Amino acid sequence: MSDQHTPVGQQQLVAPYPGGPRVEDDEIDLRELFGILWAGKGVIVAVTTAAAMVAVIVALTMTEIYRAEATLAPASNRESASPLASQLGGAAALIGVNLPTGGADGRVNNAMAIMRSREFIIRFINENALRVPLFAGSWDAASQASVIDPAIYDESTGEWLLEKGEPTDLQAYRAFNAVFSLSQDKGTGLVSMAVEWHDPVVATQWVNQLVDKINQEVKAADQAEADNAIAYLRRQLESTQLVEMQRVFYDLIESQTRVSMLADVREEYVFQVIDPAVVPDERIAPKRSLIAVLGTLLGGMLAVVAVLVRHYLSAPSAESSSKHS
Repeated sequence: MSDQHTPVGQQQLVAPYPGGPRVEDDEIDLRELFGILWAGKGVIVAVTTAAAMVAVIVALTMTEIYRAEATLAPASNRESASPLASQLGGAAALIGVNLPTGGADGRVNNAMAIMRSREFIIRFINENALRVPLFAGSWDAASQASVIDPAIYDESTGEWLLEKGEPTDLQAYRAFNAVFSLSQDKGTGLVSMAVEWHDPVVATQWVNQLVDKINQEVKAADQAEADNAIAYLRRQLESTQLVEMQRVFYDLIESQTRVSMLADVREEYVFQVIDPAVVPDERIAPKRSLIAVLGTLLGGMLAVVAVLVRHYLSAPSAESSSKHS
């Protein structure tokens, strides 16, 4: 019995089972594949259509989200104190007094860190009674207004109907942090503050309240620090007889008095509002057309896969039936 060699350049043909037709290895018969899909076109069309309808319904029923945003610039309200601070910085450090440095970037970074802190956000939530709208608020499309879900919070009794009762401070912080964003453009130094919420009017109110809150809080802290420093310096001034030290104390008192006066007269203490938040008239989510397209494509792909799987799973049984016959 002589060996048969496969000619060079010709692909070897093998049979999937003895006596069966030979097919080429690793080659997809596109005509057969198209035939399988064409035979299952009814299933593909039905599944794709159903997926498209479901995607459209989901997109239409999703709550619309609006973004209220304000643009802020660093307020340079300490510049006049910076020359004195540079001259007396060493002496102030020795007696434990903080002098203004005039660095707007440092103050803005500090203010942004405060705004991102749990303490600040929790206080803001409690002072403005935001816990109820954060957890029980929803949008009524019929009345075009925010409503409170009675299954979560009973407005008549003020009782929380959640399984674990009233949400904790940390839960409130996480809920607010999920809709609040704060960023700074390093090139221009401008700060962007935004809230994304289903009620555009409420989102705008929250942004403007946040701007006012951080300005007032940092101003009050600086003013209290300056007043305490002035009182301390005056006590030190009364207890010293050295003329040079008295001169230093007078200069330091002058510096702290400037800080206190600037904090008292300027409302936009840390952030100057360049573009205040206004009620948005266009939603940012959901992207209904994108959801519908992706849903339709996903349905079509699943239908194609289902048709192919069904065909190849039924092929061995068909081949077995023809072999026995």
